[in-house]
Amino acid sequence: MFSRSPHLKRLVMPAWNRITKVGICNAIQRWQALESLTMPTIGHPPYIMEEIARSCKNFTELKIMGSFDQQFASAILQFLPKLKVLSLRCSKVSMDALQCLLNSMEYLEVLNISHCLLLVVAANGRKQVVHELDSQILERASRLREFHYCQSRLCVACQRMVVDEGIMRWYRYEDWFWRRDEVRSLDLQDYGKLFDVGCERLTSVD
Repeated sequence: MFSRSPHLKRLVMPAWNRITKVGICNAIQRWQALESLTMPTIGHPPYIMEEIARSCKNFTELKIMGSFDQQFASAILQFLPKLKVLSLRCSKVSMDALQCLLNSMEYLEVLNISHCLLLVVAANGRKQVVHELDSQILERASRLREFHYCQSRLCVACQRMVVDEGIMRWYRYEDWFWRRDEVRSLDLQDYGKLFDVGCERLTSVD
């Protein structure tokens, strides 16, 4: 696939645990026209962000499926400071990472944190769930062209995030569920099928 798609502009790979670091970096080097990537959480994100910055000069959209922490945010700030669209839909998100993005990403136009499990480290060192955004976060988010946010106890997606403790087990739910996004350019609608009953090992987190 890597060598056959040199003009690839959009890549959706919500699970790539069978692809090596060298393999994905070699692929990105060939995808110089890449503009949009949907990817899972990885243990060391800087190498991916650095390779994208080096090889994909027109890259503008990123969607993360899984977990988004300060390390991930720092990697984006360092290597992709001109990113325009970021979706963290149905991810476990550190409030420090969110604040970092809103404070420093001056080119960011669209941010989606719908159905995320937002976490903050309390004074005792334990992580606590944030149920409402404070006025400072909302004020900074209001500067964006689009800001998508949902943390409703009546929302099915939000309920599933709580049940799955912040790491969505996509294989448990409808086939279309993982493909949806409030950001129109990232919404796959009815295109593609990924998860089935044998996918638990592909989405498990250590």
